[in-house]
Amino acid sequence: MPRRQPGNAGGLSRRRGAGAAAAATVGWGVLALARLVMAVATLIALLIVLAIVLRDVDANPGNTIVRGIHEGANFFAGAFTGLITFNGHAKRELTVDWGIAAVVYLVGGALIASWVARIGRGSLGYDRRRRLAT
Repeated sequence: MPRRQPGNAGGLSRRRGAGAAAAATVGWGVLALARLVMAVATLIALLIVLAIVLRDVDANPGNTIVRGIHEGANFFAGAFTGLITFNGHAKRELTVDWGIAAVVYLVGGALIASWVARIGRGSLGYDRRRRLAT
């Protein structure tokens, strides 16, 4: 069967173009998801760091905002509490433990985001390969 020209209605390249466009759309959506994953990981790490700073400067724990930040950070970094111990330095222990948690969230978020982005780039590569084939 002869190959139809791109300008012809219902041609072979139009169908290929639709598949490539759909793959590219999925690829861009996956890249947006990767950005969202990294943004969430960054916000969690910032919350933990803010709680560390508020604890180190002796912010009023009775304040509603300070208490909310500490509770939020404890939710995300609570598993890291007690990881390292310093005799007589409870504030230093929390700073190191939650600091490790913030780094873990940033590194973990970056790894997951890069893995998700690699999937999205693969779909975009499909679009480029199909264009080159036609």
